[in-house]
Amino acid sequence: MIVPDEVRKCVAFIGYEDGGQRRFAGSVFFLGRDTPGGRRADPVYAVTARHVVEWVRNRGNGQPLLRVNCADGQAKWVPTDAAGWFSHPDDGSVDVAILRAGIPEGLDHLVFPYSQCVDEEKLRANEVGLGDEVFVTGLLRYHPGTRKNEPVVRIGNLACMPEDKVLVSPSFGAMDAYLIEARSIGGLSGSPVFLNLGPVRMLGANLRFQSGGPNVLLLGLIHGHFDTAAVDIDEVDPTTAADRSGGGNVNAGMAIVVPFKKIAETIAKFENLTGYVHSNVESTLPGTRGPGAESEVTVAPVSPSAAATEAIPPGQSPPLSAGPQGG
Repeated sequence: MIVPDEVRKCVAFIGYEDGGQRRFAGSVFFLGRDTPGGRRADPVYAVTARHVVEWVRNRGNGQPLLRVNCADGQAKWVPTDAAGWFSHPDDGSVDVAILRAGIPEGLDHLVFPYSQCVDEEKLRANEVGLGDEVFVTGLLRYHPGTRKNEPVVRIGNLACMPEDKVLVSPSFGAMDAYLIEARSIGGLSGSPVFLNLGPVRMLGANLRFQSGGPNVLLLGLIHGHFDTAAVDIDEVDPTTAADRSGGGNVNAGMAIVVPFKKIAETIAKFENLTGYVHSNVESTLPGTRGPGAESEVTVAPVSPSAAATEAIPPGQSPPLSAGPQGG
């Protein structure tokens, strides 16, 4: 498959400053509640994994920084308020953190629309199941990009549906999660995971042909991956794996994905607790229009079969602007 560049433009990187050096910690993506017609999204959120934000808060000056791409082809670091990041207040197993934030004019980013996110109806209608293709786009710490962010793409398959909780770590316990056959390493935490429905799909005994744009849905975000002891790898001589890895752990090639419904649940909790009112608070990102501005943003192109959101023709995109910041 070819991953649309518009999808990668929904992704930025998160990091921190320590001793005068800016360091990368993970990935973040922009998600917005779009309106019919696809030209507006309000509110807009920066979304990442909770453990990434918690890790950053304990490093350097504790202030999360977003590294974003600018329209001039350069990247810049944007400070955010550490206290503005919100996580699920009732369920410690949900590895999601959100920040109410708009995208100022002059940045080369798009907002992924709510209408193109997975829900039970879309899963049933598209007969999604094990083996379906997925892809992840986010930070590769070995190659973040020098002039600008360069989100990499990793492609895999659905390996396990969230029918039973997955025991992931002592800090998160058992969580609702998809498992996907795709390698996840440091830097991809918080990256969006997409389900690729493809241009042709067999539904029952019928073939469905897709046209009009990328046929993808947001499945969730990367929590992390499973490691396995080298000596547990299936080999005729179990000592060879340990020798090859120095006796340590090996990435099992199975990534853990927080379902979109947990992202939506976290956002709903935030909006209920803060009494969200459209566009009444300043964004935490600089260069925005300020209070009272409508959040008119470019939404990533969407497949007509999966949502009513229409793609914006090239050259006709409105300027990206502020969404209000709550909490």
